[in-house]
Amino acid sequence: MRILLLPGRALALLLLSTLALLPWPGSAAPARAGADLPARAEALLAAMSVPEKVGQTLLVFFEGPDLSPGLATMIATHHVGGLLLYDSAGNVHDMAQVARLTTAAQALALAGPHRLGLFMAVDQEGGPVARLRRGFAATPPNMALGATGSADAAALAARVTARQLKALGINMNLAPVVDVNSNPANPIIGVRAYGEDPGLVARFGAAAVRAYREEGVIACAKHFPGHGDTGFDSHVRLPTVPHALERLRAVELVPFAAAIGAGVPAVMTAHVEVPAVEPEPGLPATMSARVLEGLLRGELGFDGLVVSDSLGMGAIDARYGPGEAAVRALLAGADLLCFGADKGHSPAEQPGVVRRMIQAVDSGEIPMARLDEAVRRILLVKLAYGLAQPDGLPHADPAAVDTPEDREAVRQLAEASITLLRDREAALPLDRDAPGLLLWPGAGPQAAGAFTALAPRFAVLRPAENPQAAERAQAVAAARGAAQVVVLTRRADRNPGQAALVNELLAAGLGPRLVTASLDVPYDAALTPGAPCLLAAWSDAPAQVLALARAVFGLAPAPGRLPVTIPGPAAP
Repeated sequence: MRILLLPGRALALLLLSTLALLPWPGSAAPARAGADLPARAEALLAAMSVPEKVGQTLLVFFEGPDLSPGLATMIATHHVGGLLLYDSAGNVHDMAQVARLTTAAQALALAGPHRLGLFMAVDQEGGPVARLRRGFAATPPNMALGATGSADAAALAARVTARQLKALGINMNLAPVVDVNSNPANPIIGVRAYGEDPGLVARFGAAAVRAYREEGVIACAKHFPGHGDTGFDSHVRLPTVPHALERLRAVELVPFAAAIGAGVPAVMTAHVEVPAVEPEPGLPATMSARVLEGLLRGELGFDGLVVSDSLGMGAIDARYGPGEAAVRALLAGADLLCFGADKGHSPAEQPGVVRRMIQAVDSGEIPMARLDEAVRRILLVKLAYGLAQPDGLPHADPAAVDTPEDREAVRQLAEASITLLRDREAALPLDRDAPGLLLWPGAGPQAAGAFTALAPRFAVLRPAENPQAAERAQAVAAARGAAQVVVLTRRADRNPGQAALVNELLAAGLGPRLVTASLDVPYDAALTPGAPCLLAAWSDAPAQVLALARAVFGLAPAPGRLPVTIPGPAAP
């Protein structure tokens, strides 16, 4: 037998390609298609009352781990179209509990007069935005996947995620993020994006969409028309995308066009101002017919489900109440109106949203034709993905979550993403059997376990996330006595004490024995231009930290390539 020896990056890509093509346990046929779906949707639509139609347009959050009386009322009385699961709302305790919850909610919905199931939705992007973690094989953030250089990584991550979601009775993932993170100062997208190149984001996003379709999970590309070059977080205030339409077509819209070409069934709106398309000041894309009907449907030709971002976010909340926001978004062309677990909001507001929308339909403020158009699209997606009787929903099986296959795929993705920016002093590999010091600002008590499991002789020092002068001095003193030092940073632009710590270590002459790695966007490198050895690990998740440790100690390559540009003259 011949053994083929490949360099680290080629080997990593070969492994990813092989994993992405493997049949996964429980793989499903693609979403249903057929001439009978429109007829079934029309028959259902004709049989619905106005309150039933209005309810179908709502994707709502709830509190607690069970089918509470309040949640049962939203399903059985207000006929909501779907539920959003949040760990912060107490919906996620463990995987068996999530499966029981989704099963009970679907059983109640399917007992209704039209035997329609629920969209059971979650934000499971991977990386920092993942509602399911403990007991779930959560994948790396998109930018880590972009660093692998292979769209097979995006497909594999989507397949692993979709397979586990289905096993929990979750049929819709509000992913992938296909924003182009072209602004290093962007406060909300960052590693949630595949990178800064529209072509790369388009390839990776389309690969993820195709994998979700093949697994029978509803994907939702977001945030249209693009949130990657904004200076504010729309959870807090309304940002502006300041570019001309030609730039939008060349950058922001490219990945959405690719996702549409790959058959994405849903697109989520962004709460951003787009003056090049919508001239009314302060009107977010979510409430702009020019953006949703003109740009998304007209120019890009999307005829699927338009999903609003959460209508309780700060960008909306400052100007509109929940009911008014729902009416305006529906009139602009959104079909499924999302109410998430936003600060200052409660599920108790949601019946009032239903009443406001029914009143708007009865008064003619919302034309019946617009409501029917939205519900028709909702029904077509539900029927295409088997969310109605007699199709029958798949049986939830929490034992099929976090399998050895899932964990191996996550491990391979993590190792393929670790990126060496530079090693001027040839510091790598470090000696894992020798004493050393790990400096990790802001780390929790157990965070370093994945690292020290490989290097038990490394001491760990955990200063504050933004270490002040006294803590930095203590860290420098400890580092003077260490033969090898690893410093992990995370968003040093927001925590300048981290960059100050690295620079003070360098000023103390410790550069030749210093290895620095970022655990988020790699822009930290611009703040420590003198650091001789820099890596990007993309996340502080245990799988990423372990992959970083393996690369640092020479047990695995660091084959990644930066999918973004580090600003400044000292960029690698």
